[in-house]
Amino acid sequence: MMTQSEFRACFDVAGERLFFNHAAYAPLSKPVVEAMNGFFLHRQQGNSKAWAIAEKHVEGLRSNYGGLVGAPASRIAHMANTVTGVNVLANGLDWKPGDHILLYAEEFPSNVMPFLNLQEKGVEVEFLEAKDGRVTPEIFEAAIRPKTKLISISSVQYLTGYRADMKSISNLCHSHNILFAVDAIQSTGVIPTDVIDLGVDFMAVGGHKWMMSPLGTGFLYLTEELQSRLKLAYRGYMGHVNPMDFGNFTQDLSPDARRFELGAFNAGGMVGAEKATEMLLDCGIDNIYHHVQSLVKLFKTGLNDLPYEPIYHFEDSELSGIFMFTHQDAAKNEAVFDGLTAAKVNFSLRGGGLRFSPHYYNTEEEVEQLLQILKELS
Repeated sequence: MMTQSEFRACFDVAGERLFFNHAAYAPLSKPVVEAMNGFFLHRQQGNSKAWAIAEKHVEGLRSNYGGLVGAPASRIAHMANTVTGVNVLANGLDWKPGDHILLYAEEFPSNVMPFLNLQEKGVEVEFLEAKDGRVTPEIFEAAIRPKTKLISISSVQYLTGYRADMKSISNLCHSHNILFAVDAIQSTGVIPTDVIDLGVDFMAVGGHKWMMSPLGTGFLYLTEELQSRLKLAYRGYMGHVNPMDFGNFTQDLSPDARRFELGAFNAGGMVGAEKATEMLLDCGIDNIYHHVQSLVKLFKTGLNDLPYEPIYHFEDSELSGIFMFTHQDAAKNEAVFDGLTAAKVNFSLRGGGLRFSPHYYNTEEEVEQLLQILKELS
């Protein structure tokens, strides 16, 4: 088990900057960079076993992804990012004119654009508003129609930090024979997740945020039942039973989720992602979650003495690693953001507010430093 202090020691950014922007992208740890450089050295030196080495890491990463979401490795397919995974779902289902999809109106584009592309097939995409930022089962239940085929949500909303009640939404979907899909980029690696218990049919995740992995890495998860219903919009040799049997054009597709993988992969990035996810699992996602929540609550409490305030007021069960706040004079938010940037604080300006998103290597002392800087900028 890796302790919080041991994890922190792996990051060069710690002590150099105040990095609170993991909902956008995460810094890479030293072990991740070392693992990638080690693989690149094999390529640089022409090691004839480089491909076999890469394949071993890719399968290790597949297992790690499964561990992060409570899924068997056979249900995981490597993807370059979230939207690539969502496109597998959007382009794989047998859509009919009049089919109906429900989305939240302020979803990140990765969970919107692939479905909008279906409108040319006569599929209707309906966007739902959410009072106070709460994307609840009730707003979806009220909008379900006989031809509703899919509900797709973010596990955590990037503009609000609201954490969805995925199990209740899943139960709602399945009681109406509706597929339940999740963009989980804002929760995987920081919030404990069990896709089996939650009843998720499909999940897509990019690795560069809370999983602290290189860009161009990520995965999809899907059930066997859903896999049996998806056609391949694209087909590559890596999705077959024996990818190295190059001349065998009649071989079967893999029975696993791997069938959705195409060709040569981002080996260097995936070597780094394997190390990054290995470290998160070694720390324990429960430990990461509780530590991040303690930092969010410390920060929220600290704002009480400053001219800032939360934008949203969620229950504990609705909280995530994202906390949105604003200056009491919202017109000053952009100037505050610029001041934070000048003070070597990594932050995001989103949705008219400021977004705070700490990770496991951050400390209470860093939160206190941030509060002091915000005081000086107020």
